Amino acid sequence: MAFMLVIQRKGRSPQVFRLLQPSVIIGRGKGTDLLLPDISVSRHHARVDRSGDDGYTVVDLESQNGTLVNGKAVSSVALHHGDTLQIGKFLLSFEEKVARPVDDPEGEMKVYSTADERTGFMRKVSAEDGEDAHATTILDCVQLQNAEVGAMPQAEATVISVDSGEAIALGDEGLRFGKGGLAIKGGGLGGAATLMWTGQAHELRRESGMFFGLTVNGSKVATAQTLSTGDTFTVGKSEFQYR
Repeated sequence: MAFMLVIQRKGRSPQVFRLLQPSVIIGRGKGTDLLLPDISVSRHHARVDRSGDDGYTVVDLESQNGTLVNGKAVSSVALHHGDTLQIGKFLLSFEEKVARPVDDPEGEMKVYSTADERTGFMRKVSAEDGEDAHATTILDCVQLQNAEVGAMPQAEATVISVDSGEAIALGDEGLRFGKGGLAIKGGGLGGAATLMWTGQAHELRRESGMFFGLTVNGSKVATAQTLSTGDTFTVGKSEFQYR
């Protein structure tokens, strides 16, 4: 089993940071393993620790803006596949397996790097002490929410067919499955569903038809459900992953 964080930030393509060591310090300051270069991130913001052989736990390091997991502030919590961490203006999705776009060296998702960041500026705002040491910028609830929405990869989101491995870009138009859209197996009588952007997230919606299943991570969807990165969903008997 491979573990990783998929890092999302407004105006940037998602990037991958592989969790290869027992403990990873996340922050913007010296001594961090995963550098998130923004003053909304504390110098030492959070730590991700290996827990046994099959998982990780995230621990908030008394950060100024807190560490949110699936929208809720936490001090320490076990991570599960598809969980979303918000650290300042960054969203990090925890993944428990290597998905095809990440595993493929020619895929679009790149290994995380800060090579193109303003390193001189970051050295100043990340100083541990002295007159160049700047405090972390505090974000209120609305600003945190806006940062989360801004980092969500609407235009870059893709759906991967588990059956064929094909990656389908959602773009601004979303995607329709079944009747009048992408062919699916086991669509029942005129079964159709759509995956559309709500302004905050992509939402899977049952549109029409009878005798066909619609599930997200194995749970039935009656009318609609918001998706998070890494979610697996089925329309009829066709299975997809949302990234």
